[in-house]
Amino acid sequence: MEPLIFKKNILNGFQELKNGKFGEVRISCLFNGQKYQLILLTAECFNDIKLMELLSRWRKKHEFWFQAQFPISAERTIAWFKNKVIGAPDRLLFIIKVDDLYIGHVGLFRFNFENLTCEIDNIVRGEDNVVPGIIGDSVAKMMEWGKNNFGIKNYTLQTTSDNDKALRLYDKMGFVEIKRIPLLYQKTEEGGQWIEAPAEYNEPIKRYDVYMELKK
Repeated sequence: MEPLIFKKNILNGFQELKNGKFGEVRISCLFNGQKYQLILLTAECFNDIKLMELLSRWRKKHEFWFQAQFPISAERTIAWFKNKVIGAPDRLLFIIKVDDLYIGHVGLFRFNFENLTCEIDNIVRGEDNVVPGIIGDSVAKMMEWGKNNFGIKNYTLQTTSDNDKALRLYDKMGFVEIKRIPLLYQKTEEGGQWIEAPAEYNEPIKRYDVYMELKK
């Protein structure tokens, strides 16, 4: 298959999944005797106000780890979901459901068509103390799904040097650091954001953007 056709087919496949019914795409999982599901969030989900409010609450809970900080609301979450999740051609987001409870989400982003890699994205535990270890298992199950359905050969991710919990999880899963970029915090009208530090920046670095790759 020609590379351009292959790329088009993959992106069309992503969008077709996101345009479907919520609940049509689900990965049934089992972890330490606990059944759970990864359910793909689709375009119709932005009409579910309770779900958007839940995603907003989770974002607020973990805002320290995001590169941009700003006032969080259900309205802004809806806009983000429309534009940055459904509107992004190569992003998929799965919500984790244990019994009748949503507890977090995991996602895929930035499909690389040259080497068939994809980035692990939006790994968030929204509800604490529900099936310890389930987030790592969710990521593993999602990666397996990506390999089986879209031919993904390997995975990468980004996290920050001060996120010890995430670094321990990814190390345990077999990810290794391939590079890190120094960041500095810049205030904005709405809050602030972490940006790449210029080469001439000589103040102490408090946070690095850490890039990791799954060992083959």
